[in-house]
Amino acid sequence: MTAVEYEVKETTAESGASSKLQLPGLVITTDWLSEHLRHPALCLLDVRDGAHFAEGHLPGAVHVDLQMLSSTVAGVPGMLLPPAAFAHQLGRLGIRHGAAIVAYDDNWGLAATRVLWSLVRYGISRATLLTGGWDQWQAEGRPISLETVEALRDGSSGTPVIQSDDSTIANWTWLHTHLSDPEVVIVDVRSAKEFAEGHIPGAVHWDWLNAVPSGHWEALRPDTELLADLQQAGITPGKEIVTYCRSGVRAAHTYWSLRHLGYPRVRNYDGSWLEWQSISQLPIEY
Repeated sequence: MTAVEYEVKETTAESGASSKLQLPGLVITTDWLSEHLRHPALCLLDVRDGAHFAEGHLPGAVHVDLQMLSSTVAGVPGMLLPPAAFAHQLGRLGIRHGAAIVAYDDNWGLAATRVLWSLVRYGISRATLLTGGWDQWQAEGRPISLETVEALRDGSSGTPVIQSDDSTIANWTWLHTHLSDPEVVIVDVRSAKEFAEGHIPGAVHWDWLNAVPSGHWEALRPDTELLADLQQAGITPGKEIVTYCRSGVRAAHTYWSLRHLGYPRVRNYDGSWLEWQSISQLPIEY
């Protein structure tokens, strides 16, 4: 793993407060969040549409637009920002070193998990997904706010340390060299129609929506059901799993689902199908 580190100035108070809030896992409930909503170490990220955020959000939440964490690389849009630019954006959001980060949205955690994967990719592991998101929080009658949190600021005194974790990401060269590796399972989480129109050779099709319960806002089905379905498809914890979709967003949801279930080796192919199909020397299977 190659580590790229950016120094951070942190206050003793921030460090002390952060150490007192322990996240219970990679997915949390509205009950847990309600109990810890006012904790000084909590950092809430609302990854919904800006207009929806303005109409109401969780108290203290900061709005995050996926575009602010994305860039175009070699003509491929939606790629994750490089580390220095990513660290700068975290500073602008006011994310403190050691904060307990909770992300939520209104689409089963789809956008939120893209942000969470991005954080973990850069070594920020104290992060979790609010299952049920905005919809469940609002339906339960919990407090909401119309106040805009003034988090956009110079990040020189609060930007977290960034340490690139290359074990969380796959690029096209890594994936190409592992196409025939029996210890690697490539998972295409797009729709069946997209998969039939072309996919990475040897990929297993497993629509990301398979992880989502029918008729409910929760981000994931019960663990035992989900694990059984994955294993039946050949997506087993003993293998190294690579998820991909069109642009790496749906794949991030599956990545987070697998990590929540305890899969130890999971990568998200950031460039995904947009990048793969644009490179002429790469094979495509139908």
